[in-house]
Amino acid sequence: MTTVDAILLAPPLSGLERVSEVGGDREVTGVRLAEDFAELEGAPAGNLVILGRVASGSATDYRFDMALRWAALGGVSAVAAFTDERWRPPVTAVDIASRADLALIWIPPEAELTSLLLAMLAEVGGGPSLALARASAGLDAVDRAEQAGADLDTLYAMVGEGLGSPVLPERPAAAEGPGQTPLAGEPARLVAPEARGDLAVAARLVLRTATAVAGRLADERRQARELPIRSRSELLAELLISESALNADMLERARQLGVPLAGWHVAVRIEADNLTDVAPDEVGCFELLEAAGQVALTAAAASGGTWCLSRMARAVLVVWMTSSDPGAEARGRVSRSAARALEAIEARFPALTLRAGVSTPHEGPLGLRAAAAEARGAIISARAAGKAPGVIAHDATGVQRMLMEWYASDTARSSVRVQLAPLERLGQARCETAIRTLAAFLDEQGSIGRTAQRLHLHRNAVTYRIRRITSLLGVDLEDADQRLALQLACRARLLH
Repeated sequence: MTTVDAILLAPPLSGLERVSEVGGDREVTGVRLAEDFAELEGAPAGNLVILGRVASGSATDYRFDMALRWAALGGVSAVAAFTDERWRPPVTAVDIASRADLALIWIPPEAELTSLLLAMLAEVGGGPSLALARASAGLDAVDRAEQAGADLDTLYAMVGEGLGSPVLPERPAAAEGPGQTPLAGEPARLVAPEARGDLAVAARLVLRTATAVAGRLADERRQARELPIRSRSELLAELLISESALNADMLERARQLGVPLAGWHVAVRIEADNLTDVAPDEVGCFELLEAAGQVALTAAAASGGTWCLSRMARAVLVVWMTSSDPGAEARGRVSRSAARALEAIEARFPALTLRAGVSTPHEGPLGLRAAAAEARGAIISARAAGKAPGVIAHDATGVQRMLMEWYASDTARSSVRVQLAPLERLGQARCETAIRTLAAFLDEQGSIGRTAQRLHLHRNAVTYRIRRITSLLGVDLEDADQRLALQLACRARLLH
């Protein structure tokens, strides 16, 4: 059954308004246009009668009362009239309508009569006609939402209003694979769960288009939101990885992106012990770390302050930045934020086994490099000591802290790179082995025996390695200055 109020709720007719207190629940079985009062008097029972503009202009005197009385006796359900302002029918007409339970409806002057009639006929007729009208209204709503750049909730509401049935996003099932869940903001398939029959068919047509538009709108919003984050992330990565000196261009980019490089920095480095088990290929690792980084940044930023995100190889780096010295309590505060970040990532990707290293505060652009090195060192130390996954704060004091701050400078990084270049050319694995062997040998003051014991190697193996390394480097380890320079270079390189 189609009632007066149900018709007025239809999207194409939302501008119409019932001005009588009665008649909203009257059934409407037909729609008729009356150009004069005689046509109103002869209207069939159950009809909703629209007065033409000329007849509407006369709906204020006794002639309208007489026609309305005959229409009520004939069982008309509603009478609608055009007026420049909200219709205020004569008191006598209101009395007639009240006694007959007949609805009086105001039509705004800008309403187009032909469209009005077609929309009402579709609502009353139901079936394919109504479904087609609702589909048309739904598609119009999709176009308006896209042109306005509406957010997703507004899109859903507009399309639901057009269809005359609520529209909801249906989230896709979790992606297959260990630890994988749908990404936040991922476009969802739209559904109209209350649509039935022909309207359900119309809804399917509209919602396919609406889903595509929702995807485009979500992409635009995500890009607008992530662009500054990605730009800051790329800048931080450049600052931390690049061996080139800090220059005016980097500092200006940092200023434009709102990265307070001149302030104090506490770094949190997050790594997964089993990353390759969860995402065995490079594409999977990249996507997983990208998503984990966004989750970590959101969780950390919830504690307040300025946070920046970057990605270093197979790790996520989030940095807390402040304009003044945060003091001794900074590490505890950032450690708590790091714990929240790990919890958020584990909730999203439960298969990951995570560690977070937290640095002490460092000042300025070079301090940022030192903080990143400390955070990495904290994780390395925790693994070496066999500590359980979780948050570990770096406790750098004395020479180690001085070494990190020295290595953060462009001059020191360049010097280390030049000194160890022959070993770097051996390839990553062989280079790491050579540097660790040389560092142990120098730390043990040139003792082959203690170095072999420390590295769990045979003395002959250590002797061979040291002879090979010194030959490649072209250094004399009997020279105190060269020995000290190499020892600093090896220690600094192992922090990188």
